[in-house]
Amino acid sequence: MKKIIINLLTLVIVVAIIVILFLSLGSEEGARYVYKGNTTHQIVPIKPKEYQCSECNMDVEKLEYAAQIITENGDTYFFDDIGCVVLWLENHKVPVVKIVTQTLDTHQWIDAKKAWYSRIAHDPMGYGFAAVEVKKEGLINYDKMKIMMLQGKNLHDPFIKKKLLGK
Repeated sequence: MKKIIINLLTLVIVVAIIVILFLSLGSEEGARYVYKGNTTHQIVPIKPKEYQCSECNMDVEKLEYAAQIITENGDTYFFDDIGCVVLWLENHKVPVVKIVTQTLDTHQWIDAKKAWYSRIAHDPMGYGFAAVEVKKEGLINYDKMKIMMLQGKNLHDPFIKKKLLGK
């Protein structure tokens, strides 16, 4: 009987330690995917790792590839990669007021639909798309980038990767 009580007590202590460890790993706020109350539809200034991507759940860490979707009701969704924006919009039918992205050349937030996109960037998700503000040869517009993303014609496709990078 004494042995059973000791084994049970040991099990309870081990479970309690595991629960305490898991609880200590989480943040007070938990994951942050959306900023609510942006009724003026302004770009929300962010810091690296402050928000998680609403599509892939990765931290928005490399701000030069970050994007935001601002909805009619004032919700602002954050993304680590413009490819994630395209995928998220395909699966979420919300009234969008703005889609903005950071640019590699000017480091400014601009309208994602007015940006030009590289196909060979080292973006967080590895799709190859990154926004620039000033058009240069070889860049594509938002609509073409969106179609290519939805068709899987990005650097995840080994044939596209070989064609664009020779790898």
